[in-house]
Amino acid sequence: MTIRHGEESATHFRSERIEYINGSWYIAVRETHGMLGPFPTRETAQRAACAYIKDIESGRSDVEALSNIHILIKTLSNK
Repeated sequence: MTIRHGEESATHFRSERIEYINGSWYIAVRETHGMLGPFPTRETAQRAACAYIKDIESGRSDVEALSNIHILIKTLSNK
C-alpha cells in the first residue's frame, strides 16, 4: 500500500464522498462533519466536490471553500 505524502501510516479507510439520500445527491466534507447539498445530479455533486478540493489546494481556508460550495448550491437550485 502506498503512503501519501505527510502521512506516517498506510492504514486508512477511504469512503465514497458522494451519497444519494432521499432522491438527492450530497457530498461529505470532513471539515463540517456532515453532508453538503442537495445537488440535483451525481455529476453536479462531483463538480462541487472538485471545486471544493481546488479551493483547499489553492490555499483558501475551509470556511472560504465551504462558502463557495454554498453559493454553488444556491445557484444550481435556482435553475
